[in-house]
Amino acid sequence: MEEKRKKNRSLFRLLLIGLLLAAALAAVALAVVSRERGGIRELWRELRGEKRVSEFFFENASHGDAAEMDLGLAVATDSGLYLFDETGEIVLSRLYAWQKQALARAGDYGAVYDVGGTTVIFFNSKKILTEIDMPYAVVSASVNDLGYLAVCTEADGYKGAVTVYNSLGTAIYRWSAGNSRVLSARVSGRDELLVLTVGNDGSRLVLCEMDREDKVAEYTFPGLMIDMVFTRSGVTAITTSSLIGLSGKLEERWSIDFEERFLEKYVLTEDLSAVALTDYQVGGGRTLETITAGGDTRGAIALGEDPVDMDVRDGRVAVLTSDRVTVYSGTLEKSDGYPCDFGAEHVSLRPDGSVVCAGSFSAYVYGNDRQPEEPGENGDGA
Repeated sequence: MEEKRKKNRSLFRLLLIGLLLAAALAAVALAVVSRERGGIRELWRELRGEKRVSEFFFENASHGDAAEMDLGLAVATDSGLYLFDETGEIVLSRLYAWQKQALARAGDYGAVYDVGGTTVIFFNSKKILTEIDMPYAVVSASVNDLGYLAVCTEADGYKGAVTVYNSLGTAIYRWSAGNSRVLSARVSGRDELLVLTVGNDGSRLVLCEMDREDKVAEYTFPGLMIDMVFTRSGVTAITTSSLIGLSGKLEERWSIDFEERFLEKYVLTEDLSAVALTDYQVGGGRTLETITAGGDTRGAIALGEDPVDMDVRDGRVAVLTSDRVTVYSGTLEKSDGYPCDFGAEHVSLRPDGSVVCAGSFSAYVYGNDRQPEEPGENGDGA
């Protein structure tokens, strides 16, 4: 009897080990398949039979903006905010009558705000998180992918101020400028606030830790600085004449001069930045360059047309021109090209490898059911 029980226990152990091995192999297979198809959530959508659309239709979005969001689309028009899911259905809408609106997006979060007005609408891919009525005119706003919102406004007694909110709409930090005007602000994943101000002496970056009142570091630039982004090891900032790399304490580490070329378009990201430059001379050439967060140039190519919009994501670069969108690798080798002649104004790369172009009435997705041109066609791609 005892021997029989031992045999049963041995068989049970073997069965348990077999089940664990099968579960592990299934998990590995699921991870591989989901990675190829854009993630486990995307695979689950496919298993449920949900289909992603290749076209989005919306109200007149002239003077508006659009950006990819969770394989859907966020559209900020001059009459309202519209958020679509990947099936083309409107998840939410918020009507308004603003003179000039702007859209900020990072990860699963977005904000649309009334430039010169007082309203900021903070949302994620499914709902409006909060709507804030600021006491002073809004200059700019930004979000990060952890759900923090930084709003730059005018302020009494100062040239400007920055207020940071969490995803519940609670103000958690405030910074006030002195004799410089606040242009923009960014919040890092390390609870740091980076503020860009301009004054008579040029531009200034101020770094603050949000658990203390005093600034941590400061960097000044004699000309006009227009934007900045946190990187893994510091900050990349762009001016009208150069790209600058700074340490985590805002110490200058490297600088790339544009050498008397005019900055047409740019995109700054954590790992890779892209700049489109043109010569000042009449009929001068146009170039596209990609630069790492460490200051190394990864690629440089000639552009045949002015870029209408650009985007950088996951080591890829998308360039939209008047009649086409071209996707490059980080080293600017052309990977895909798509005719895009419906008057698109905005381009966004999506996590599944596709690209979406948005115009005044519609947006189209390329790279899923729309076949690309051969990479060799129209070699400059733009």
